[in-house]
Amino acid sequence: MEPKTIEVRNAREHNLRSVTVSLPRNALIVFTGVSGSGKSSLAFDTLYAEGQRRYIESLSSYARQFMGQMPKPDCDQITGLSPAVSIQQKATGWNPRSTVGTVTAIYDYLRVLFARIGTQHCTACNRAITAQSRDQIVGGVLSTFAGDSKARPQVLILAPVARGQKGEFRDLFDDLVRDGYVRARVDGTLVDLHNDLALARNQRHDIEVVIDRIAIDPQSRSRLAEAVENGLRVGNGTVVVTPAGDRETPVAPNAGRRKNTRSGGSEDRVFSSHYACTRCSLSFEPPTPQMLSFNSPAGMCPTCDGLGELTDFDPDLMVPDPSLNFWSPCIAPMRTRIGRWRRHIYEGVAQAVGIDLSRKWNALSKAERHTILYGTGDRHIAFAWKWSGGMWRHGGTFDGIVGELREKYRKATSSFVRRFYEKFMRKGPCTNCKGSRLTPQAAAIRLPTSGKRAGPAIHELCSLSVTEVLDVVDRIELTPVQHLIADEVLKEVRTRLQFLLDVGLHYMALNRPAPTLSGGESQRIRLAGQIGSGLAGVLYILDEPSIGLHARDNQSLLKSLIKLRDLGNTVVVVEHDEATMRAADYLVDFGPGPGVRGGRVVAAGSFEEIVAEKSSITGRYLSGRSAIDIPKRRPVLPRKSESSS
Repeated sequence: MEPKTIEVRNAREHNLRSVTVSLPRNALIVFTGVSGSGKSSLAFDTLYAEGQRRYIESLSSYARQFMGQMPKPDCDQITGLSPAVSIQQKATGWNPRSTVGTVTAIYDYLRVLFARIGTQHCTACNRAITAQSRDQIVGGVLSTFAGDSKARPQVLILAPVARGQKGEFRDLFDDLVRDGYVRARVDGTLVDLHNDLALARNQRHDIEVVIDRIAIDPQSRSRLAEAVENGLRVGNGTVVVTPAGDRETPVAPNAGRRKNTRSGGSEDRVFSSHYACTRCSLSFEPPTPQMLSFNSPAGMCPTCDGLGELTDFDPDLMVPDPSLNFWSPCIAPMRTRIGRWRRHIYEGVAQAVGIDLSRKWNALSKAERHTILYGTGDRHIAFAWKWSGGMWRHGGTFDGIVGELREKYRKATSSFVRRFYEKFMRKGPCTNCKGSRLTPQAAAIRLPTSGKRAGPAIHELCSLSVTEVLDVVDRIELTPVQHLIADEVLKEVRTRLQFLLDVGLHYMALNRPAPTLSGGESQRIRLAGQIGSGLAGVLYILDEPSIGLHARDNQSLLKSLIKLRDLGNTVVVVEHDEATMRAADYLVDFGPGPGVRGGRVVAAGSFEEIVAEKSSITGRYLSGRSAIDIPKRRPVLPRKSESSS
């Protein structure tokens, strides 16, 4: 039979003085008393610590070696204890990738929602894209890769069979060989499927089987159409076409070692029978939940790695005195005067572009300053190095002063040097994703809407407050088929958003980084997550959840705690708030004082029993027998100048 109480015998943790107490299970219990009287010592350092220790001991020895051994609290006996969850009032340890949406799992459901019913838009013209037929794909390949009348460029028709998946894929390679395929591209390298391909099991791999190698000309249209059809079948509606070039010789992969770049070349063209823009001739891969995740290589912005912001050199900080010219130098992180070698590089750029570097920095045009700082791109520039034996002419590109400084900062091993360069750097939104954290394709997926305007993208939706997101979700108009797909997901999203409203976080944006949350906000977010988990038979211990909460939202918080209790859990709250005490099923008053003068249970029982207890300081103030009088005349503090004199 399930015990009805949690029995604690002679708890001596910290300043507790052999505390013995009986707590009802499946109830809302409040520990109160003066600060330092032992409330947290019993709640967190005794009940939670013992609950966690017993749970870890119930695991296998293999699992325990990764979790470590927890010390037993100083207590004679605790019975009737459930697995414990602590929700404390402290700063969180979430990393910069964590947001309110990811912590509460709302973002995970939104990813599924956008991937299943979202409308893919073209990244170039922002028009909703349509499905592409086989003949349209063949025409796109011919128009994209066609050469002149004499040249017959050759391309490889590839079918993706694995994207960013871990494993050795031995069975997959055997199946491909049995189907008659000879080669594949693994992580950007062509391999022979008959070789023993030893891929690293714990690394992610991209695998594309080579369907055919075809010379592009009008006579090969039928063969190309057959290869595209086979590629769409093997690649589940997606084919990749890339120039054959010098990569046609198959080589064995290096034991599955993978670079930190995504496989495939910049000349790859992806064609899909599902998603393509007929106006821009751009094809896209089918949307997946992974594509909409800024924590996944498939969805994160490649420039900022999914962080949404970059720390880079700021021109305003780099040029503190714009009245100087470039040779002074006016760019502070260059530190010293420009030597002969670097001078001939800058003179070559100035001559090629037509810039007078002897003019003051503020006299140069905006375009001229941009060229000096950020370079000339792929433009080839001729340089002339003069020496006693004559002149050496050479050519190359110019990456700009910022490019040179980025390279120096990246290679710097000294913390002193790095701190010097960081003085001229500033954090700002990513220049590629504009803060969305996602790839262009993922950021172009929008919710369906009945009006002419397209619905919000996932990063736009997450930038709204919880109240606004709930309003948008409630106004989504779906077709009957979309209802069958999205009803359960929408239900989960609405429920979890309502939990955030219930704990007073209606103002919170889902894309707010978790490290920026206050202790009270992070605790209430965890509380909302625990309510949404639907667990029963758990001991929840909270540390003053009402701190930082407006009085008008306190009732919503109490309803959340009561709901957590009604699910079949025991909720222990360390609290000083009167409304929370009145809503409690059981009160435990610690005292009578702090530190060595506390550590005892002064009174325990219902709210009415605590109020009637004469020895309870909390009861005296709750009943009105004691009060803190408002002073009739407030003291006048001396001014700062008077006190210092």
